[in-house]
Amino acid sequence: MNATAQHARFVSGPLGGHVLEMVLTGWASMLAVFAVEFLSLLYLGTLEDEAVLGAVGFGSMTQFTIIAVCIGVTVGGAALVSRALGAQDAAQARTLAGASLILMAATALAAGAVFLAAIGPFTAANGLAEDVRAHLLSYVLITTPFAVVMGIGMMLSNLLRAAGHGRQSMWVLLAGTGTVAVLDPIVIFVLDGGMVGIAWASGAGRLATVALGAWLVFRKHRLVAWPAVGQLREHLAAIGAIALPAALTTLATPAAVIFTVSTYASFGPSVLAGATVVDRLLQLAYSLFFVLPGAIGPILGQNLGAGQWDRVRQTAGLAARWALLYGFSAAVGLAILAPWMPDIFRVTGPGRDLIVFFCRYGSFAWALNALFFVSIAVFNNLGYATYSTVIGWLRATIGTVPFVWLGARLGGPEGVMLGQMGGFALFSLIAMALCRRVLRAPPAGFAPGAPA
Repeated sequence: MNATAQHARFVSGPLGGHVLEMVLTGWASMLAVFAVEFLSLLYLGTLEDEAVLGAVGFGSMTQFTIIAVCIGVTVGGAALVSRALGAQDAAQARTLAGASLILMAATALAAGAVFLAAIGPFTAANGLAEDVRAHLLSYVLITTPFAVVMGIGMMLSNLLRAAGHGRQSMWVLLAGTGTVAVLDPIVIFVLDGGMVGIAWASGAGRLATVALGAWLVFRKHRLVAWPAVGQLREHLAAIGAIALPAALTTLATPAAVIFTVSTYASFGPSVLAGATVVDRLLQLAYSLFFVLPGAIGPILGQNLGAGQWDRVRQTAGLAARWALLYGFSAAVGLAILAPWMPDIFRVTGPGRDLIVFFCRYGSFAWALNALFFVSIAVFNNLGYATYSTVIGWLRATIGTVPFVWLGARLGGPEGVMLGQMGGFALFSLIAMALCRRVLRAPPAGFAPGAPA
C-alpha cells in the first residue's frame, strides 16, 4: 500500500468537507448507474410492449437479492479496512482487503446460483403472465452471471473508498455506466437487439467496472495483500461478523420489494409496467440515499478507530440533515414533473395513474428514508450490525406486508404504493430514534484518541 493510501484522511480536517466529498463522489457514480438504467428502460419503451417493461422490472427487482448479499460483504470488508487504517495498521488493512475480495467472489457465485435455481419456480408459483415470464427468464439468464461480476466491482470500488480515494471509486463505477450508455442506443436503434441486447450491454458495463477497479486497487495503489490460510480464516470470521447481518439487513429491502411488486403484478401488465417505471424514477431521484452507508461508513470507521467520538456523532448528524433536505427537494421536483413522466415511457391506463400518484404523493413519504440509510451506516460501522438486521426485517415484514395487503384491498394499485411508502417512512423514523440512542455513548472497548 503506498504512502497516500496509508494515511487515514478523515480523522482530521473539516468534517463537512469530508462528508460532502464522499457523498457527492459516491452519488455521482450511483446517479450515473441509475441514469443509464433509466435510459435503458426509456429505450425499451420505444418497443411499446408493456410485457417487456414489466419483465425487465420484475427481473431487476428480484435480481437485487444478489446485489444485496454483495452489499453486505462490501459493508463488512470496508468497515474493517477503514478501522485498520484509522488505527494506522496498513498491513492489516491490506490483508483484510484481500480476504474481502475472496469472500465476495465466493458469496456472489453462491447467490447467483441460488437465484437462477429459484427464479423459474418462483415466477410460476406467482402466476406471472406467460409473456412477461418468458421475457423475464431470458433476461435473467444473461444478466445473472454479470450480477456476480458486479459484486467484485462493488468490492473494488469500496476498497478505494475505505482508503479515502472517493473520486477514483467514483470513476470505477462510471467506467461501467459509460460503457452501457454508449452500447444501449447502438443495440436498440442500430442492431435492433431489443431486451436481449440491453442485457448484454449491461454485462459489458459490469466487466468494464471490474477492469478499471482491479487496475486501481492492485496496480496503482496496491491496496491488497493475500492473507495466509490461518490469517484468512481469522479475517473471514471478522468480516463475516459484520457482513452477515449487513447482508441480511440489505436483503430485507428486496424481500419487501418482491412482495410489493408481486402484488402489483396481480393488477395486470399495465400496472406492472407502471411499477417498473416508478422503481426507476425512485432510484434516479433518490440515488443519493443509496450511497449514504458506503459514503459515510469510512468516515465513521476511521474516526472510531482513531478514538474520536465527537467526530463520529457529527458525521451522522450532518449526513442526516443534508440527506433530508435533498430528499424533500427531489420530491418537489417529481411532483412538478408528474404529468409528463408516464408519457416518455409510453405507459397508459392504470400504470399511468400509478406513476403520477408516486410523483405527486409517494415521493414525499419516500424522502424520509434518508433517516433509515444514515442509521444503517451508524449501526454497521459502530459495532451494532444486529440492530440493522432487526430494524431492516421489521421494516420488510411488519412495515410492509400488512400495509401493502390492506392498501391493495382498499385502494388498488395506489393503495399498494401508499401502504409500502407509509410503512417504510414509519420504520425510518424508528431507525433514527434507535440511532440517536446508539450515538449517546461510545461502544464498549472504545479507546479515546487525541483530538483532531
